[in-house]
Amino acid sequence: MSSPNESESRPPRRNYRLGARAKAFQQTRMTILRVAAEELFNERWYDEVSLTDVARAAGVSQQTVINHFGSKEGLYLAGIVELIGPEIERYRSRARPGELTSIINTAVGDYEKTGLGAMRMRAQAERSDGVAEAVRYGRQFHRAWIEKVFAPQLASAGTDRAPVVAGLLVTILDVATWHQLRYLDGRSVTRTKSDLRHLIEGVLTRAGQP
Repeated sequence: MSSPNESESRPPRRNYRLGARAKAFQQTRMTILRVAAEELFNERWYDEVSLTDVARAAGVSQQTVINHFGSKEGLYLAGIVELIGPEIERYRSRARPGELTSIINTAVGDYEKTGLGAMRMRAQAERSDGVAEAVRYGRQFHRAWIEKVFAPQLASAGTDRAPVVAGLLVTILDVATWHQLRYLDGRSVTRTKSDLRHLIEGVLTRAGQP
């Protein structure tokens, strides 16, 4: 028989069960998110993915998906906000400010993984206010990233020219430009990087950069 002190020090069984249940809940949520965001929505158009597809790929019931995310749009947006967005931010943080090769390699490396999904998301934004808001956030993040990694060049451009130069750099390194070069023009990754460098150098040269 255990002593009173031993009974008091032992954690309540109910709390243990609740903790295990919460952990399992989060693990299931993350499994669903990864399957949806990194596989299904990244490889197909939004309309081509059903909750049944997600449930089957994640190994859960459709009701479980609904319990976690409410709807397909809720699942789609959660994947962007909780998974894809933070992963893009972490990946882009590797770019070294002022170094063109590092900046271009980082942007193209990002788009090679997420670019097609981003283009599909932009198309979907025309039919979903929630997705449109996510796209607006993505554009704001991209501009802030451009202003950060090109800070040395923008500082040299001067106060009046810097916003114009930044806007041009935002366009050059936009996912749509990458998509044009890679998929519509059929450029290789290496050629795409070279073309982007030429465009960037042209803008910086006209802005008075060395």
